[in-house]
Amino acid sequence: MKTLSKSTWIMFLYDLLTLCISTIFWCYYFSLKLNILILAVFLVLVAGLISLYLKENYKIREFNITIGNTYRLFEGVIFAHIPMYIILSFFVLPNLLLKLSCLNILTVFVFLCLYRICFHYYLFNFKKVKNILILGTDERARVIADEIKNKFALRMNVVGLVESNIASEYLKEKGMLLCSEIEKNSIDIVIISKPTLLSVFVPKNVNIYKMPEFYEMLTGKYYIDEQTISEFGYQFVTNQSLVYDLCKRIFDIISSLIILFVTLPITAYIALRVKLTDGANPFFSQIRVGQNGKTFACYKLRTMYINDYIPKNAQMLNDGSDRVIPFCKWIRKAKLDEIPQMLNILRGEMSTVGPRAEWDKFVNVFEKEIPFYSMRNFVKAGWTGWAHINMQAAYSTDEEKERIAYDLYYIKHRNILWDFAILVKAVFLACGGRHK
Repeated sequence: MKTLSKSTWIMFLYDLLTLCISTIFWCYYFSLKLNILILAVFLVLVAGLISLYLKENYKIREFNITIGNTYRLFEGVIFAHIPMYIILSFFVLPNLLLKLSCLNILTVFVFLCLYRICFHYYLFNFKKVKNILILGTDERARVIADEIKNKFALRMNVVGLVESNIASEYLKEKGMLLCSEIEKNSIDIVIISKPTLLSVFVPKNVNIYKMPEFYEMLTGKYYIDEQTISEFGYQFVTNQSLVYDLCKRIFDIISSLIILFVTLPITAYIALRVKLTDGANPFFSQIRVGQNGKTFACYKLRTMYINDYIPKNAQMLNDGSDRVIPFCKWIRKAKLDEIPQMLNILRGEMSTVGPRAEWDKFVNVFEKEIPFYSMRNFVKAGWTGWAHINMQAAYSTDEEKERIAYDLYYIKHRNILWDFAILVKAVFLACGGRHK
């Protein structure tokens, strides 16, 4: 399940063909030269598939036809044509290029919508439902059962939960009953909440998953309890790599320099506007907690009026929005106020991708209220991260617990290609004012 499903590949290939055929048709219709046609197709394909991916059009397990998803699809199609429009403007007449772009956008969008409507109908009316049996009746079993039930697009049905703590003298008898239950209900998947000897009776044609493993594949989060945390610590120590650390450092330096250079004019403009607003320093630093619990001064652009606000507990329901300088609201949404953190990255205090660099005032509270909270600091804090692009800012203890589950999942599976993908998606979301 960590790999792309067949449905994802089919949708991806259909989108590729649609983008390609539609662009070729309209370029041919407007009699563009062959070299221009090839360039247009290449640009639309590359930009289109990237933008559709970044707009989360291939999250099959959460697939549904909604107004929000349809709008994101339309946005993705628009973004797909921007590079083509910019580059072809040097070779094609403006009126002709505008007509070609509009007609291609309309054609591609209609055909992509039609496929998704058909896929939606197939998914919820014809696709075979996979039956799942859970060995266990503990908290783990209940959690995974709820996760499966809440994800309708998975087309999975939890048949039941079976007690797995069996005395040795009843093992064979219970094992035979388990086989009978699996055959009777046409079970496709068995999930084991905790190790049990009953698992040896599961037929070979039935897929078996450990609960934490299946939970990760379903949610993109790490399941946290005492057993998985002890395993996490061992995995982290044994999976450390000097090669990854070196590549990560090079990646951090290059990406932070690029971001600093590209955003320099915007950063200077924001700083000037903030300075003219109340006359105070537009830059400020805040003590944040980084790798191994070490504190450092984290740099930011100031977007709020000066006062002495300090949080007293973990229930941070007031996010301070009433203190935001009016023109800075969009700056906060686009995360432009965090651009100065590139200096922290260059100094080696942060990374471009990692767990959030949390305020030391909050850390003091969270470490008391949330078990295993400090384990998120095994790696450098990040400008963006897996939690950043998957959930909104945390304003309570429960939300922070969910953020930690994302952070530990990232720490467990981190690699350079994934770091790059997270950074690209974060920049994409920030440009649209949707970075979480």
